[in-house]
Amino acid sequence: MCGRYSQTLDLAEAVKRFGIKQPPFNCKPSYNIAPCAQTPVVCHSGLRLMKWGFIPAWSFGAGGLGPSMPLFSAGNTLERKFSDETAPDTAAPQVREGFINARAEGIASRPAFRAAFYHTRCIIPADGFYEWQNSAGSKTPYRFEMRDKSLFGMAGVYEEKSGTFAIITSAASALVRTVHHRMPVILERRHEALWLDPKFRDSETLLPLLRAYDSSLMHVYRVSDVVNDPVNDSPDCIKPLRD
Repeated sequence: MCGRYSQTLDLAEAVKRFGIKQPPFNCKPSYNIAPCAQTPVVCHSGLRLMKWGFIPAWSFGAGGLGPSMPLFSAGNTLERKFSDETAPDTAAPQVREGFINARAEGIASRPAFRAAFYHTRCIIPADGFYEWQNSAGSKTPYRFEMRDKSLFGMAGVYEEKSGTFAIITSAASALVRTVHHRMPVILERRHEALWLDPKFRDSETLLPLLRAYDSSLMHVYRVSDVVNDPVNDSPDCIKPLRD
């Protein structure tokens, strides 16, 4: 799962890193990006601001983003189990908040994400993400980032109509598995252009890209509990916790 991440570099760094045009907006660095946040996302057309919480087009009512049908019928836990690992228990909040994660396993055939997988894939710029280790009833936060602290791209899908997106997750790498069993899919740079190309729809080529990232290129460290509260968005969130 991926429920929190950061993008602390200037927007110009993302423009340079992903080879895209300067967007008509600016964003300040964010150290603790949480679900429902409006955040920069790389699409085939360039950098856009989108809300983290994917809402499928078919869940909209006839009037657009007003009254809508539930994301899945009452009692049906299939989409929740295999798509959004932190979904609320009731259908109404899910329509409002959407899916924050989409599991790589079966994404090409799952009703909530099938159309987006084939037509509207995206990349979410990040320089780190957080996971929490459960131990003795308490949750301890850890930060994962590249060893060289560089910007990387997490695979995602988005919905054009609502301007929402979800981060794709996979089984964790050996490094991340020390804290959590799932992790966001981090694309290799050589695969990013292919992932963004809306004309490319070969699932046999795309699905193998959705795998755990090389542990040797990343590192992890303990961070302060200040990151637990999404209201906190400061450099304190990414500072290593000293014993």
